[in-house]
Amino acid sequence: MPTKNKGITSTSEQIVCVHTHNDFGGTSLIIAEIIEGLLENGYHIELYLANSKHRGFLSTFTDVKRRYYHYRKSNNSFLLVFYLFISQFILFFKLLRYYNKDVIFYINTLMPWGAALAARLMRKRVVFHVHEISTKPLFVKVWCKWIAKHTAHDLIYVSEFVKIKKLIDAPRRFVVHNALSPRFVKNTIPNYHRDEFIVLMLCNLKIYKGVIEFVQIARLLPQYSFELVLNATDDEINSFFKNIRFSENLAVHGSQPNVHRFYARASVVLNLSHPDKWLESFGMTALEAMTYGLPVIVPPRGGISELVIDGYNGYHLPYNDLDKIVATIIKIAENPDLYMELSNGAKEMVKKFSYTDMIENIVSILKTGKLKKKSLESIILHMH
Repeated sequence: MPTKNKGITSTSEQIVCVHTHNDFGGTSLIIAEIIEGLLENGYHIELYLANSKHRGFLSTFTDVKRRYYHYRKSNNSFLLVFYLFISQFILFFKLLRYYNKDVIFYINTLMPWGAALAARLMRKRVVFHVHEISTKPLFVKVWCKWIAKHTAHDLIYVSEFVKIKKLIDAPRRFVVHNALSPRFVKNTIPNYHRDEFIVLMLCNLKIYKGVIEFVQIARLLPQYSFELVLNATDDEINSFFKNIRFSENLAVHGSQPNVHRFYARASVVLNLSHPDKWLESFGMTALEAMTYGLPVIVPPRGGISELVIDGYNGYHLPYNDLDKIVATIIKIAENPDLYMELSNGAKEMVKKFSYTDMIENIVSILKTGKLKKKSLESIILHMH
């Protein structure tokens, strides 16, 4: 591969944005928010997605030209990797159409590496927005990191943790924390806590997301109600839990384009990801929960831990210490004064993650190769 031209400083107002699956997950939400902010700042966006049938946060734009490249899923690990590589070669050739155009390639996550190779061949500026830590299998992770290292002109990390863990070299590296769009904040509805105490978790349908532990915790706390919202279809949920019986106090829901009603009636929000298998790079559900003044319980490791100060707006607890998680939920539920302190802390913490700052920083990176606003890290570390 040729030596990277570190002098590329294109300020083109045409962005070719590349993402993988359009769904209701965190990475799709963030790129949707960023596209919305770039459109408001006068950028022209063309969006590439894998498969046209998927519906998600990226389905609502009317002023963005969408183009699609084929990608097929499989439960077989070998076939999954094979299909991934085929999809990226398809993407590579599709993007060569921009050879004579002044564009910036904005690649969301490390996975669409075919876009980075095409951009590098055409000597276009490449900006990676890096979310993920735990890409699997390992050789795919190594390959994606190698591509990013040799093609990226700018790397935008969603947390200090991701920046440290990724260890990818690039001419310019930045931390721009995620934030919630004004639309999300505007659509919040008043909390209507009923007599019951409701424990909520929203996540992908994966073992390493702690869904089994959530079911177990619900069984251990029959005096409280539990709601599990999964980024999956009903058929996928039924297949996954076919041999597991839910307790009567647990309700399980499939993909939800609008999650406000769940937060509005919730009392506390959990994230039970397994750091030994999946390190949360940020944690949008924690940010959404704090917008509603909800205390959050999150893993002690990963970018999500940057959002929570132990005892201030929630707690850091390992997913496999069920006894401690159960005891903490009981403590929060039965101590109104503590609950109010945690709730107030959540409302204060969420103010530090500004959508305006996020978009201004990304626009500044695109135009000048510099951050406009100071990273939140020093503020958060001071609060810790």
